[in-house]
Amino acid sequence: MAINPEVMPPHSSMRRKAVKPLPKWLIFAGGGLGVLFVVHLLKNLLPLLGMGLLLAFIFSQAKKAA
Repeated sequence: MAINPEVMPPHSSMRRKAVKPLPKWLIFAGGGLGVLFVVHLLKNLLPLLGMGLLLAFIFSQAKKAA
């Protein structure tokens, strides 16, 4: 038999336990998408950061020689 949350007082702890705000699969799906997003960012940003540092090094060495 299910608990009917409408019968309980609005601020009781039993009501908060009876009503789940988000399904578990939605939390896992959001976490998986978050991981994919972070991996995508790292995969794209790390080479750009490396190239920027390499260019900064090359320009600093070129200014020393001139």
